[in-house]
Amino acid sequence: MARSGAALGLGDAALGREVAAFEYPVRAGGNVIYERLVLRDAERDYIRIQQRNNVRAIITTYNLLLKDLSSSVVAENLALRLLTPLKVLFGESEIKGLRSQYVKRVISRIIDDVVGTYELAAINLRIPPSYFLVKWVKSKIAILPHLSRLFWWLDTAGQGHEDYMRAVLDALVEELDEACRLGMLVKADGFYSLNPDISLESVQSRKRLKIKGSLRPPLTDIRSNPRLSLDVLRLVLSEVQQIEISGLSELDPENLLYVPTARGLQPVSHDEPLLEALRTHLSLEKANAEFRIERRGSLLNSTFLLRIYVDGSLHERLFVKKYLSWSDIKWIAAKLWALPLRNFYLMPGTRMGNELFFLSYLRERGFRVPEIVYVSWKEKALVEGAIEAMTLTEAWTKMRASLGADLLERATTEIGRLLAEIHGAGIVLGDCKPDNFLLRPERGEYWVVDLEQASLRGSQSWDLSELVLYMGHYLSGEDAEKYASLITRGYLEIGRRDVVEKALNSAFQIAMLPWTPIWTQVSMFKSISAELNKR
Repeated sequence: MARSGAALGLGDAALGREVAAFEYPVRAGGNVIYERLVLRDAERDYIRIQQRNNVRAIITTYNLLLKDLSSSVVAENLALRLLTPLKVLFGESEIKGLRSQYVKRVISRIIDDVVGTYELAAINLRIPPSYFLVKWVKSKIAILPHLSRLFWWLDTAGQGHEDYMRAVLDALVEELDEACRLGMLVKADGFYSLNPDISLESVQSRKRLKIKGSLRPPLTDIRSNPRLSLDVLRLVLSEVQQIEISGLSELDPENLLYVPTARGLQPVSHDEPLLEALRTHLSLEKANAEFRIERRGSLLNSTFLLRIYVDGSLHERLFVKKYLSWSDIKWIAAKLWALPLRNFYLMPGTRMGNELFFLSYLRERGFRVPEIVYVSWKEKALVEGAIEAMTLTEAWTKMRASLGADLLERATTEIGRLLAEIHGAGIVLGDCKPDNFLLRPERGEYWVVDLEQASLRGSQSWDLSELVLYMGHYLSGEDAEKYASLITRGYLEIGRRDVVEKALNSAFQIAMLPWTPIWTQVSMFKSISAELNKR
C-alpha cells in the first residue's frame, strides 16, 4: 500500500509517484543512523539526495533500480542497498520482488565464479550462506569503497554484527533454498554445494553454469544520459565524504568456503606455509611434533612422503603432492607424445581440481582411493593419507619373487577387472600407468591413485592400451605377453569387448614408442588379440 511523499517529508510531484521505500543502517561519525531509499514511478531516470529532519534520503526511479540490479547500469550503487538489513516503509511487495531478483543474480554469479576458480573441485566445496554475501560485497567495495559505509557490520567486531547478518542471511537462505528446489544446489548441515547431477557436465567441459563475466560491476557508459551521469557522481561524492575505517579489508571470503577432508571441513583459504597449516589442521600445535620429509620418485617428480613423529614415535604417514606449473617437463612431454590421442591437462589448478573431485567421486562409488587430509590452494598442494602398498610395476619387478606366480597372476587379473569397473562408472583415468595402481594382493586390496588427468569423457581404450604397453618398458618376451594377457582377461570379465578391440589401435603404439620398444608392443598386442579370440 503506497504512502504519500508528504508522509515521509519528501514530496515533489515533479519526481513522480512514490511506489516503495525502505530504510537501512549506515555508520557515520562513529554512530549508526538510518538512511532511506525512495522509489518513484517516473519516465526519466534520475537520482536525488535530500536531507530533511536529520534523515538522508536517496530518491530514484523504480526502473533505474531494476536496471541496476539486473545489469549494473549505475555500477550497483543503488542495487547493493538491497543487501543491507533493510526495513520496508511501504511497497513491501515491490521491495521483496526487487530483492529476490537481485539475490538470485548474486547466487548465480557467485556459483559461476566458484566454478571458474575451482573448476571440478567446485562440486566438492561446502558453501555457507555468508560466503555468497561476503564474496559479493567484497568484490564490489573493492572498486566502490564508499559503499563500505553500508556494510561495516560484516566485520565480526562491527556493531550489531549478529543481528544485521541474520536479517540479510534470512533473505539469502530463502533464495538458496529455492535454488535447491530447482535442482541447482543441494543443502546439507547448513551448507550448500553444487548439484553434481546438473553441474558436472558443465564443469567438466569448462563451461560456466550461468552468467559469464567478472564479479566486479562494469563501468557502465551512461554518457547518453549526462544528467544521470551527474546524479551518480553526486551520489558517489556525497558518500565518499563519509567513509570510515573498517575491518572489511581484512575479511577474506575464502575463509568461509570449505573443502571436505577425512579430518573434517577445512577452509579453502590458508596463508600459512603448508607444514604450519598442517600442524593446525591435525591439532598438533601443542604436541611435540616433528615433520620429516622424503622426496619420492625421480628428480622431476613433485611428490613427497611426510612422516610425523610425536614425542619421538611415528604418529602418521602422509603423502604430499605439489602440482607444478606448465613447465613441469613430465606433462609437456606427455602432451607432445600423445597430442593426437589425449588432451592432457597442464595447469596446476585444473589438475588439482580434477584430483580432488575424482578422489571423492570414486570413493562415493565404493572404489579404494587415498583419503584427502589437507588441501593448499595457495601452494597447489594436496595431502593424502599414505598407503602402505606396492605398485603394480613393483609387483612385476622387485616384488615378483616374494609374491609368487599364483598371487601375482591373480593380482594382475584383478587390476584389469578394476579398470573395467572404473570405466563402467563412466570415468576415464587419462594417466593409466601401472604405477597408479596400488595393491596388497595377500589381502585382496587394490587402489587407484594419481587422478589429476581423470575425466568423464575420452578414450577408455587409451587407458587400457597404456596400462598394458607402459609395463613393456620393464618386461620383455614371455613376461610381457603374460602381463598383457592377464590384464586383458581381467578386463573382459566385466568390461566391454569393443573397448579392448579399440585398444589395439596402432596410434597408441606410436604414442608409447618413446617408452616401450615396438617389438615388445607387438607381442603384447598379440596377447590381447589372443584373449579376444577366446571369447
